Amino acid sequence: MALSELLKIVTPPDKPKEVPAKPNWAAVEKKLGLQLPDDYKRYVAKFGSGLLGSFVRVYNPFSKDEYLALQKSVISVCEIYQMRSDTFPYEFYPETPGLLPWGNDDNGNNLFWLTRGARNKWPVVVCAGRDSRYQLFEMGMTAFLARTFTGEVKCKIWPKPFAVTSRRAKFEPY
Repeated sequence: MALSELLKIVTPPDKPKEVPAKPNWAAVEKKLGLQLPDDYKRYVAKFGSGLLGSFVRVYNPFSKDEYLALQKSVISVCEIYQMRSDTFPYEFYPETPGLLPWGNDDNGNNLFWLTRGARNKWPVVVCAGRDSRYQLFEMGMTAFLARTFTGEVKCKIWPKPFAVTSRRAKFEPY
């Protein structure tokens, strides 16, 4: 489980923010028209809304904040990138396979799943927010997060060094 990798370096909050007692994932997935990866659902249940490593935000479908809510962010981020679609080799949601946003960072870059194949094997694509750079990572969301925070995986779009200097990364709930 990739989430277990992440939990070794990041302590989740005792009470995650904006996570209902019984999350209605079926309604979220029906609205999007596709099923979401299991590691993402487990991440949201464990962490809720917040800032990971003082740098990364993972969209939460249960957030009331339009900048954190998955569904609203999917629409707004995809609209922006569709205007620049000739600079990326992938289509954007709702196209399948396509890029479906799941988060962003403090530098204005966006984090996507490439919705090809089985949902639990969707790779991560980081797209620069200000130019046409992108990087594909053949791993799921939580594996990507864990391995970038440990320095095992290098994202060329992110600042250097990015790896956690202490043994633990912080999660700051919103």
